[in-house]
Amino acid sequence: MSGRREFLAKSLAAALALNPSLGRLFAGDRFDPLGAGEAGLPPEGFVMEGPPGPETVLNGRRCLYFGGTGYYALHGHPEVIAAGVAAFRKYGVHSATSRTGFGNTPVQLELERKIAGYFGTEASIHFVSGYLDNLFLVQALKGRIGAIFIDETAHFSIRDAVYSALKPVYTFKHRDPEDLAAVLKKSLKAGDVPLVMSDGVFPTFGLIAPAPEFLKALEPYDGYLCLDDSHAVGVLGPNGRGTYEHFGISSDRCLFAGTMSKAFGGHGGFIPASKAFIDHIKATCGAYPGATPSPTPAMAASIKGLEIVQREPERRERLRRNVARAKAGIRGLGFEINDNPVPIVTWALKSAADMKRVRAGLFDRGIVVALSTYVGAPAGGVLRASIFSEHTPDQIDRLIDELKRIL
Repeated sequence: MSGRREFLAKSLAAALALNPSLGRLFAGDRFDPLGAGEAGLPPEGFVMEGPPGPETVLNGRRCLYFGGTGYYALHGHPEVIAAGVAAFRKYGVHSATSRTGFGNTPVQLELERKIAGYFGTEASIHFVSGYLDNLFLVQALKGRIGAIFIDETAHFSIRDAVYSALKPVYTFKHRDPEDLAAVLKKSLKAGDVPLVMSDGVFPTFGLIAPAPEFLKALEPYDGYLCLDDSHAVGVLGPNGRGTYEHFGISSDRCLFAGTMSKAFGGHGGFIPASKAFIDHIKATCGAYPGATPSPTPAMAASIKGLEIVQREPERRERLRRNVARAKAGIRGLGFEINDNPVPIVTWALKSAADMKRVRAGLFDRGIVVALSTYVGAPAGGVLRASIFSEHTPDQIDRLIDELKRIL
C-alpha cells in the first residue's frame, strides 16, 4: 500500500472507530441517475448540447428545460461568455500551479473581492469546486471543536468532509432542532465545542434548514453552525445572500459556503468570511496550497455572472414569481408542495415505474424534468423541476398542462 493510501485508510478507520454509525450513514447511500441506459437514451443518459436555460438541447432535441440549477440562466448569457472568452485569450486555460506558488492571477483576486463585496464580508476564498466547500470549513475548524453533528440527509460533500477532522461525528433527524438539542446533550463531553453542519437549502425537496432553531440549540455550548448554501446563494434573502440573510441572522459562530455554478452562471466554490478566518483557512487547509485554481476563463465568467445578479435584482423577483406560479400549478394537481421561495419543485408518484413513465412522457413532449434519487430522496426517487427566472409564464403553464395530461 502506498504511503498516501495507507494514510487515507488509517484516517477513515480512525473516524469510524470514533463513531461507527458514520459507516452506516455512508453504507446506505447509492446514487443512480435514473436515465442511463433507458430505452431511447444513450448509456450515459441525458447529454446536454447547449447551455442550461429555459430551453436547451438534450440528446439532439431542443427542449423546454426544467432539469438543472442555472436559476438565472446565466451560463449562456452573452456577457458571461464574452468575459470568459476574453480571459481565455489573455491568460490561457489557467495558471497551472497552486496559489502558494505562481497560481494567483488578477482574475482570481478580483473574483474574491467581488464575492466578499456581494456578501458584505471582509474577505473570501474561491476554489476549484463547490464540493470542497465543506472540507475547507471542517479543516479550518477542527482545532476548535470536539465533535461534529450533521443532518441525517446532509449533502455528500458534508459527509465526505467530516471524517477528515478525526473527531466524533453524530447525526440528528432531518431539520429537527429538538433532536439536535437532544443529541448534543447526550453526546458532548464537558468542555467540548460542537460543530453543526447542514445544507442551507436541501437539494432534493428544496426545504430550508431551520437555522435560527439550530443556532439556539448551540447557544449553551458556544458551538459553530456551518451551512452548505449552494442552492441558496443568489436566491434567498433580500440581497440574495442566502439562508442566514433569509432569516436575518448575523453571528460570528455562523459560517457558510456556496458555489458559483448554480445561480451565478460560473464555476467553483467559495467561502465569504472575516479576513482572519480566510487567512486561517489558507494556513490550515491542504487543498489551498495543493490544488490548482479554477480555469481562469471560468473565474472571469463567474465575475460577470455575479455582477449581473447584483445589478439586476429584478431577476430575483421574477424568479420568485415563477416559483410561486409553478408550485401553485403542481399543487393544483393534488401534490403536496411547499410554498417557500426556493426554485425547486418536487413531487412523487406511487412507484419508480410511474415516475419513469411520466418523465419519459414529458420528454416525448419536449419537456425535461429530473427523476432523482439524490440524497434525501426515497428509494424510488422523486420527480423534480428546477424553475428559472427566465422561464415565461406560458412555459411554466405548459409544464403543468402536459403533466396533467400524462397523469
